This record gives sequence, C-alpha cells and structure tokens, in this order.
Amino acid sequence: MHDEQHLLLQCRQGNKDAFYLLVSPYLARAYRLAFTILRSHYDAEDVVQNSLLEVYHAINENKEIRHFAPWFYRLVTHRAIDLARKIGKERQYAEISDVLPFLSNSHRLPIDEVINKEEKQELLAHILNLDIKYRVILVLYYYQNMKISEIAELLQIKEGTVKSRLFQARNLLYQYFQKERKEELR
Repeated sequence: MHDEQHLLLQCRQGNKDAFYLLVSPYLARAYRLAFTILRSHYDAEDVVQNSLLEVYHAINENKEIRHFAPWFYRLVTHRAIDLARKIGKERQYAEISDVLPFLSNSHRLPIDEVINKEEKQELLAHILNLDIKYRVILVLYYYQNMKISEIAELLQIKEGTVKSRLFQARNLLYQYFQKERKEELR
C-alpha cells in the first residue's frame, strides 16, 4: 500500500518507470479478466491498453486512488463489459482451447491437463455461451478466485445480486448438463 502511494506520487511527478512498476504486476490478471469476458485476444488487448491510458490520465489528473489493484481491475472489468455489450452477438467466439490457458493463475501438471481437458472445454463452452451477467460472475468467482464481496465491489452491485447471479448461473449449467445426459441415454 505504501509502495503504491509512493509510485503514484512518482508518476504524478513524471516518472514513467514508476508507472511501469505500478501497473506491471497486474497486467497478466487484467488481460485474463478482459479475455474471459470478451472471448477475443484482440479485444482484450485493446481493453487493457485503453484502461492503462485511463489510469495514466487519472493519475496525472490527481485522482485519489487508495487501493490501486481493485480500482484497476474494476476499470478493466467495466471497459470489457462495455465493449462486450457493444459488440453483442455479432462477435465470432474464440475457440475454447484458446481460452483455457488464460483462465487460471496456477500451473497444472501435464497429466492433469490431459485428463481434464475435454471436461474443462465442455464446461467452458457452456460458461462462455451464458449471458454476460452470469459469465462475468462465474469467471470472477471460479477462475479469478475472487470473493463475493470483492466481486460486488468490482461490479458495483450488491452482494446479494452476486450470490443470486452465481446461483442462477450454476442452475443454468446444471440444467444443460442434465439435458445432455438425458440425450446420451437415448
């Protein structure tokens, strides 16, 4: 926290290296966040770059930023959601196999990846086909390991709304898999 405030002060004084030191620890997660919302490498890069420009301008305009990381992730999330809404259903979706490497911070053993790849692709395909309000909640909760309170703060909605959307998203996925199992038994 103290280091962030020191770096923000240096940024305001024109130190561009301080800006890099401030944002670099958060770029990979911000990109994964934007990518899972937008399902496009190009659009995710655009959102992160535009967010960085907004951050730079906000810092130079002396905007008060107490906790940089949550503020930055909130900005990226909102810009990604805005772009996703703008694009709508016209967007061709990325291949599911392209999305998998960007979702988790943890490294997997190769054998785990081989065993779970098909199941993960199927689940992810269903998640990516959900309405954006459910998809964002699932991605933040399960793939970005955020708490309900953090998601509520990030999206500026009530915790009850987060819980409700999470419940509804799980039910939608459950219904789909139940339907799929019935079809397999025929």
